[in-house]
Parts: sequence; C-alpha cells; structure tokens
Amino acid sequence: MSCHVWILGMLILTVGMVPAYAVPINDIDDDGIPNSEDQCPHMQEDYEMDVLDGCPSNFVPWYDADYDAIQDHLDLCPTVRENYNLFNDGDGCPDDVSVLRDSDGDGLSDYIDSCPLTQETYNRYMDSDGCPDDVTSPTSEFSFPDTDNDNIEDRWDSCTAEPENFNNYLDWDGCPDIIPMDHTPVGDTDYDGILDDVDMCPDRRENFNRFEDADGCPDRLDLPFVGDQDNDGIPDNLDLCVYMREIYNMFEDADGCPDMLPQEDSISDVDGDGLIDSIDLCPSQPESKNNYLDGDGCPDTIDSSYDTDSDGIIDMHDSCPNKAETYNRYQDSDGCPDRVDTYREPFLFPDTDNDRIEDRWDSCINEAENYNGYLDWDGCPDEEGTTTGQLLDSDYDGIYDAMDKCPNSAERYNDYLDADGCPDLPPLSGPVMDTDGDGILDTADECPDAPETYNRYMDLDGCPDWFADFKSIADSDSDGIIDILDLCPTQSETFNGIQDLDGCPDDYPTFSDNDSDGIANIHDSCPHIPETYNRYQDEDGCPDTIQYTAASFVFPDLDRDGIDDRWDSCPAEPENFNGYLDWDGCADTPAAGSTSPTIVDTDGDGYPDLVDMCPLNPENWNKFNDTDGCPDTAPEQARFVHDADLDGIIDNADQCPNISENYNGVEDDDGCPE
Repeated sequence: MSCHVWILGMLILTVGMVPAYAVPINDIDDDGIPNSEDQCPHMQEDYEMDVLDGCPSNFVPWYDADYDAIQDHLDLCPTVRENYNLFNDGDGCPDDVSVLRDSDGDGLSDYIDSCPLTQETYNRYMDSDGCPDDVTSPTSEFSFPDTDNDNIEDRWDSCTAEPENFNNYLDWDGCPDIIPMDHTPVGDTDYDGILDDVDMCPDRRENFNRFEDADGCPDRLDLPFVGDQDNDGIPDNLDLCVYMREIYNMFEDADGCPDMLPQEDSISDVDGDGLIDSIDLCPSQPESKNNYLDGDGCPDTIDSSYDTDSDGIIDMHDSCPNKAETYNRYQDSDGCPDRVDTYREPFLFPDTDNDRIEDRWDSCINEAENYNGYLDWDGCPDEEGTTTGQLLDSDYDGIYDAMDKCPNSAERYNDYLDADGCPDLPPLSGPVMDTDGDGILDTADECPDAPETYNRYMDLDGCPDWFADFKSIADSDSDGIIDILDLCPTQSETFNGIQDLDGCPDDYPTFSDNDSDGIANIHDSCPHIPETYNRYQDEDGCPDTIQYTAASFVFPDLDRDGIDDRWDSCPAEPENFNGYLDWDGCADTPAAGSTSPTIVDTDGDGYPDLVDMCPLNPENWNKFNDTDGCPDTAPEQARFVHDADLDGIIDNADQCPNISENYNGVEDDDGCPE
C-alpha cells in the first residue's frame, strides 16, 4: 500500500514539473491559415470571400505562372516554384542552400573554401582561399609593398606616392585628405564596403554569401534538417505526432495529430451564435442571421445592391444568392439554377389575328388569312388575281408544290436530301443513336434529348431553337440586347462600361478594369487598351513596344580590371595578372615558396571553370539561367492570356468574364452559364 502511495505522489510531482507552452503554428504570413492549406503563404487572407484559401480576394492567379505566391513581375524565376527553405524566399527561385554550408565556420562557404574543414587565419595573406596560410619563409617574412611608408600597403593605398596624413578623415585610403567643415569621421576598418558606424563586425570582412550581407559580419547560414515523416504537410519540428498524420477536420489542424472533435457540450462558441469558434470567422461577434452570409459567423450588413453570384438578381430578391441563375426560361426570376425534369409545353409564338399563322411569319398580323387557296401562307386576306400560274407551297417549307415530292409535309433540312421537300432521315450505320428522333445523330446533336425545330435557324445543332425576324425581335427589358443574348432579359443593362454586353445591370465595382489586363483603371495609363506584358513597363497598363534591344545588366567594375566589384577584393586597384591569385582583383606579389590554390576563371564571369558550364564565354546576367555561367538568351515571353473565370475563354471574348461557362451545348462560346 505504501509503495502505491509513493508512486502516486511521484506521478503528481512529475506532472506538475512539465512546462506548459504554446504550440507554434506554421503560418508564414500570420493570416490564421496554416501553410499546408494556404495557397498564398506570403499573402494574407482578407476574409472577404466565402472561400478561405489563404489568398486575398483580389488575388489573380494567372499573374503567378508557377503558383508560388510571388507575382511574376517580382519573381526572378516565374516558371519555377520557390522552395521556401528560409533562404531568399522572396526571389521566387528554388535556391540551393548546399553551396552556403560552412563546415569550418570561417565565413567562406565550402563551395569556394579550399580547406573546408580548417579555418582561414585572416592574416591578409591569401585570406580568401579558406586555408590557414603561413607567410613566413626560411629567409624572410613576406610583406606587401608600401611606397610612401604610411603603413598602408600599396594594394590598399589610393595614393601610393603620397603618405596618409591620418587626421581621422578617410585615413584608410592612403591619401592626405582635408576634413570638410560638416564631416563626421566614419571609417571602414575591414574594407568590406560597409562603414564602421553600421558594421556589426568592423574588424571582420563581410563574406557576401546572400545571408545577412548588410550586417558586415562573415555570417553563415545554419539550416536545420526539417523532415515530414508522416507526410501530412506539417514539418516534424512543429508536428506533435511525427508518425501519425493530421486529419484536417478544422479542429486543431496545426498540431499534426489526428485529433477528434470534442463532444457537443464542450465545443467552444464564445459569441453564442451557434457556430463553433473553429469555423467562426468572427468568434467574438455573433452572426446577425439575416439570410446574408449567415454561415460565416459575422454580423454582416445586407447591401441592397449586392449580387454575390453575379447573375443579375440582387441578393435581397435572389432565392439562391450564392448560385447563379441558369436563365433557361424556367423560373428565371428566382435566382436559382433550376432544371426542368419533366416535359413542359413548348413555347408558343403569338398569333394576334388567330389565323393559325404565327405573327413572326404573318405579313398581316391584325388581319386574318382568308384561306382561299391563293397565297394562304402570307397571313393576309388576299384575292386571287387574273394570273392563274401562281406558285403554291402548301407545307411552307420553301419548296413549291410543283417541285415538292411531299407537298403536305415540310422538309426538315438536315443536310440529307434537302431539295426533295420531304422530311427525310439519313440512314443509320453502325452503333449510332438518335434519341430525340430529329434526324441528327446523338454524336453531333447538341441537344440529344430535345428534337430540332427545323425553322431555318441553327437547324444543324439539334436544339429546338427559335428565330425572330427583324420586325419582331424580343427584347423584354428594352435595353437593346435581345432576350436570346441577354443574361438578364427582365432587367435593363446599365451601360456603365462594365460588361455592357451581358444585358445585366452591373454595379460599378471598386476594382474596375475596362481592358481586362489585370491593372485597375485608377492605376492604368491606358485603361481601354490592354497591357502587352513583354517585361517592358508592364505596370503602366499600356501595350508598350521595345524599340531597341535592352542591354544586359553589367555589374560595376571600379578599377576596370575585368573582375566585378562584387568579387574584387581590391575594387579601387586593378589586378596585375601575374599568375598569382589573379582572381582576387588585387595586385598581388607571390610569397617566397608560395603555392596558391588553383582557382581558374577563364572568362572572368565570377564562376570558376570547374563549375562554369561555359568557361570560355562569360555569363550575361539576364535573369535567365544566370547560375550556369553561359551567355544564355532568354526566350520570348508569351503574352499573358487573361481568363478570370478559368473557363477556357479569354476575357476579351468572354461576355461573362467572372462567371464560368457551364458547357451545356447552348452557346458554349460566349463564356456565360446558359
């Protein structure tokens, strides 16, 4: 018994000693959406849309060809995704950090360190080779020349024939300078180009390895190995269950464990609006329950002119505010994408004079046809003239009875024996079907379940189309767009420059882009002409033309010795090219018994020959394959094809650029969901 009490006491003591800590959430942009679910890990979600993908509502993915959340005009590698390894994650390129490893911690990466496991001594003798060199010799100690004896070696001395006057003003340049009246003395002790007043390591040169290069210290990048044993998208260093995958049920999805939702009585709902906090976008403010975005948990205010699904019916009158109306002439005013599951009576064209000739064909819509055997098809009460050779067309199929083999049955015009006047059907061969029996095979019939009307209007598509001639075109809302082309046939178009061809009273959005080039009018210098996106002034919104070939960027070379200042250890003094350390940019003199490491860069582009794919031709630095050492030619960038709704129809030809085409066989090339 006493043993059990002792064990229980130890357990209580041990539990009390376990420290409590918050579980870190892997969320780079701090928008509340973990990186594993965030499609834009470097852009914050603004919570203005129903879909929480981690991207702001105005984010346009077609400006990001590789979908790495870095827009193409900022992305140095627009077609290759950033790998987000904490090294240059903002440049858009999948950087290789292996070249930054510095095993001996001497500030020189193993990639260029001749002695990667032994530290450099930094005694101003071959300090860039990474080896602890000894400048002593059996006879004398090597020293760099100092012509003016001012204790500044000629290789660093800008005035080799004049001694430095050491007046605390530019004392490192070797020249007898005069102090200006308003000068505050600032030096650069380690000659790394970073002045001492901002240099965190004024006595040690910056190694410029693209990692904290502005602090003046020879830093090295230590990247811990981060794996993902269970492949759940949460790195092992943040995963509380390394070998068990997260189930992503919107409950503690960032801890990496397959958590189960708690019981109903323990689900947190701070604002008491019936939406648990884990899915409530406003957990501290109750939902207003006004039939407007009631599922987001926020107290939304109804905008009387808001039309969420952009179907031309404002939300306050729309029974399905989040689903667009299909406009199939069945309950088109309720705002819901209705389907007619049962057969309904076909549409009947008006016949004002009740002479059984529809007004669209009736030449006298207010006078009934007298049917006296003379021009009985025109709809007028005609009297037979003196001429007895009149031509009759009893079935009104356009083929006169004298030539019509079936004068009482209209020709169906299906491209099969259309001149004989009979409603022929083409012979069927093989396993083919004609479900609606309209003479158009299902393989070519856009409406295989509804027969073609054969009224000489789109008679080859297999659909029961209707035709309106020029004197009876239906335009219910009188906006100048006929109903067959009008997406909102009962509501007039506003003609405000926004989608004026769709027939809907569109609201002028806050983001207006008349030319659909992705640049808002307020920022577009040419709002009615789209940008060409040829990487030349792509932000102005105008279709610019590059008249001349732009010169490649050239890195500065102050002393003009052919070695860029970024690689030149003596940027103000040219290399003497004497076969000794010719790659460091300094006018070196070989030490007694010295054996310099062989680092050859024949084309002088900063890439040693052993890693340069074109050692005889220098890199041209045009942001295209700049790391291979070859003078590459960047391929011409194709013009961006803008397709906002991603339905395969570009915006310039899409009558509904923000609503996807539903491809149901009815006007599938207009870009609108019929």
